[in-house]
Formats: sequence, structure tokens, C-alpha cells
Amino acid sequence: MPVIRISGNPNISLETKREMVKKVSEIVAESYNLPIEAITVLVEAFEREDIGVAGELLSDRE
Repeated sequence: MPVIRISGNPNISLETKREMVKKVSEIVAESYNLPIEAITVLVEAFEREDIGVAGELLSDRE
């Protein structure tokens, strides 16, 4: 039973999350030749001050 973690910023709408989870689940289920019910997707949201890129916080890039 594959578990997929998607991490990003919190500025994504509920409808966009629904669509993303559906599409990712379909692709992984097809790739593993499993029923879609066997796929779990975890969506994590991080604020800009909780994400570091190239040695600096995203919140400091503004």
C-alpha cells in the first residue's frame, strides 16, 4: 500500500487539493497495478517561514 507525501505551501485551495490527490492516486495505482483504494496521499502545508531554500527562509526572500 503506497503512501505518497506531498509537501508545499498552504496557499492551495481545497478543490485543487482534491484534484491533485485524485490524479496522483490514479497514476500511482496504475503504476503499481493496484486498486486506487490501496493508495494513501498525505498533503502537508508549510508556511514560508518553515521552508528553507539555498540556505535562507522563503519568508526572508520577500
